Amino acid sequence: MKSGGKKIVRWFLRITFAAALVSVALLGLFSSKTYPRQWEISLIVSPSAIEFSPGDPDLEPVTAASSPVRIQISTWPPNRRWEITLRAEGNLVSSAGEIIPVSSISWKATPQPPFNDGVLAAGQSQLLGRGRGYEQGEVSFYFQNSWSYPSGEYSQVITITASLI
Repeated sequence: MKSGGKKIVRWFLRITFAAALVSVALLGLFSSKTYPRQWEISLIVSPSAIEFSPGDPDLEPVTAASSPVRIQISTWPPNRRWEITLRAEGNLVSSAGEIIPVSSISWKATPQPPFNDGVLAAGQSQLLGRGRGYEQGEVSFYFQNSWSYPSGEYSQVITITASLI
């Protein structure tokens, strides 16, 4: 559709997060008593989905997500090293089969370090951060808007994986 020489953009993006833990079942000794305890990692991601509102690419070339994503990670023992990655399972896809490259979505994370900024890539894990013990932060997602994207409702799943390293 065109209006005044410009295409009317009517799209809706929804990103759903799936959290995954890679725990290491290694035995260790953590006191003067000799008893084994499993190393543990905990990951909390909230909210579980974000949305981007449609906008005029001339007025809003970059659109922020509806809310930042809060990340909380902790390990046992408390000083264990961890790594968090983001993986977009594919490009943004509409119910009609239209595609927007997921690389049009970037993120900014705080605090830095241990968290990093980045850009999503379809089917590739991207490093969100590396640290030790307990940490919490926020990740804000941004969509690079364009007149070339077809109208529609688009979605994709992003898997956030925490692992002990």
